[in-house]
Amino acid sequence: MNPKKFFWELTGKLEVFTHTVPVPFAVYYAVITQKMSFDKWVIFVGLCLTFATGIGILGTVWRYFYIKRLAFRIQSIHIPEPSSNISYTYKDRDYAKKVKLELFRYPLVEATIIVLRWFAGVIPIISIFSYSIEYMPSVIRSGVFTLLMIPPISFVTYYFITENSVRPLFDLPQIRDIELKPEEIPRFDYFQRIFLAFISLALMPVSVLSYILYSVMTGDTAVQDPLVPIVIVGFIFVLPLITCSYIVASSVKQGIADTNHFLNELVSGNFNVVVMPRSGDDFGQQAFHLNNVIRKLKEMYAEIRDLNESLEEKVVTRTEELNQTLSEVQTLKNRQDGDYYLTHLLLNPLGVWDNESSTIHLESLLKQKKEFEFKEKTYEIGGDLNIASSIFLQKKKYTILLNSDAMGKSMQGAGGALVLGAIFSSILQRAKNSELIRQQTPERWLKNSFIEMHKVFESFDGTMLVSLSLTLIEDQTGFMYYLNAEHPWLVLYRDEKASFIRSAVSYRKLGTLGVKSKIKVSTFRLQAKDVLILGSDGKDDLNLNRKELASEIKMNVDEDLFLKVVESKKANLTEIYEELRKIGDIVDDVSMIRAEFIPQSHSLNETPRSDFNDLSNEKEKWETAQSHFLKKEFDKAIPLAEEFFNSHPWDNAALSFLSKLYQEVGKRNKSEEARDRLTLRGVETN
Repeated sequence: MNPKKFFWELTGKLEVFTHTVPVPFAVYYAVITQKMSFDKWVIFVGLCLTFATGIGILGTVWRYFYIKRLAFRIQSIHIPEPSSNISYTYKDRDYAKKVKLELFRYPLVEATIIVLRWFAGVIPIISIFSYSIEYMPSVIRSGVFTLLMIPPISFVTYYFITENSVRPLFDLPQIRDIELKPEEIPRFDYFQRIFLAFISLALMPVSVLSYILYSVMTGDTAVQDPLVPIVIVGFIFVLPLITCSYIVASSVKQGIADTNHFLNELVSGNFNVVVMPRSGDDFGQQAFHLNNVIRKLKEMYAEIRDLNESLEEKVVTRTEELNQTLSEVQTLKNRQDGDYYLTHLLLNPLGVWDNESSTIHLESLLKQKKEFEFKEKTYEIGGDLNIASSIFLQKKKYTILLNSDAMGKSMQGAGGALVLGAIFSSILQRAKNSELIRQQTPERWLKNSFIEMHKVFESFDGTMLVSLSLTLIEDQTGFMYYLNAEHPWLVLYRDEKASFIRSAVSYRKLGTLGVKSKIKVSTFRLQAKDVLILGSDGKDDLNLNRKELASEIKMNVDEDLFLKVVESKKANLTEIYEELRKIGDIVDDVSMIRAEFIPQSHSLNETPRSDFNDLSNEKEKWETAQSHFLKKEFDKAIPLAEEFFNSHPWDNAALSFLSKLYQEVGKRNKSEEARDRLTLRGVETN
């Protein structure tokens, strides 16, 4: 450190600012806000110049000796020889630490001294003039306003200029490697800095212009046209504004440059770099965090290097051990693969896919996590199951969709899928062969099927659980009935946007003991070209840290991630699956069913309205049915209401109206059936 060079460079920056901006500003301001005789002006200006010069010299002399003392302390620190492997002694380190902390405090010292210099100059000038020459309230007021507007901007400027000048000193070999704790460094963060800078800049024009206006009102101003000093003061204010803005920006730029330098070293593989704070701002605090990151990376690198060095020896040892048991393991594996293959053969026919709908276009994707080889062929086995079929209920054709996930891995999950597939296959056959079942409403059929499956799984005493989504879609209207048993929500892809279809009620998994809740069937209306996607939770179970160790697995917790993928791939199942594999490792079975509703007549699929304004002829039927009801012509109202409800099965008001009509004509069974449908939909009935 060259103390003379550092002194002259710092003094030049500080004193040039002081005598270029604040001093002329204060003198001009004092001159235009006073009314006094010429001889008093001479005395007043003389006092100002005398004290300003004297205090400036004293401040400069103080700075010279302070820097000289600081340089002496730095140079007196003993630096250990690099080849001696001897570090600082405790006494030397403690001394060096004190010197380094003094460097951190030096900007605040300079900023405080300049404030004291202003007070030491303004107060004596006002006191001497008032006591020895003449007591003038305007002189006292001008002094008070001077102390209000000048010291804050001087404090901010001196602090930033000194801090920027001191930064290179932290690279001196005497103190560079001395470590400090975050709480030991004087903290002056950028919120405080910028807030103080704005306040100090705002005080100057506000104080000056306010006092000039006040002086004009009281007649104390020494100018005829107040607009002239206002313009001049405004012009002078540009200088501190530019200066303060520049040094604040320079400070931020220097902090960013320091951080980028160390980050570049780290990117290049230099883990021996040590980041040392060089300021008390946020960048100085970041240095400690960077050091912690570098230390952890260095430890991890050393651990990996040691592991690689000893890996070859460990591999040889382990290979010998594994070769001894390989034949036994291979025998066991062959037996296990045979069991897997048998289970695969049993599961294969249970994944029914015999839908023949002309309006519901279906696709299926099933990727079981467990893969095995048997007789040189690769097969899959797991707990997911996709089923699609068609049934007729009350002379209407419905498409059945079932997507399920049996709990457990490999054989355990496959066992649950076997049981579910066998049960549901039986339910489907009865629905197709039994006239009594075909007379059931879709709500009742869904509820009965759900209860039947749950009771079978309940007999396993909670050891076999299955989540599922069971859906019925009316082929003609696209009206959908569905139940969810702790399964991911259905996904709707409409107008190139994906969203969840959330049901008000979700039931526990099939086989959960102690479940006594009433069954409610959720409904939803598909529109033309809507795409419905049913999927197991495997599509969401992604390990995002695919390159990390197993102990550091980071599972996806964003349920909206799948929606984004559906939108980006336009609901194409194969492309969705491949995109999920790119995002992260799939750790579970993945099954999805895609159902697209393409009605033969789009007129049936306009935006649903409860007031039946979608089609004029349908509205006319409805109004006519109501008219007959009011006239108590129930036999005429029923056919019209039935026809309307058949094309508007989502309309609960129409269903309730039918229940009343059936009651009026004595068809109690049909009335009860309509009320039952409303109850299962969760609609309160009278």
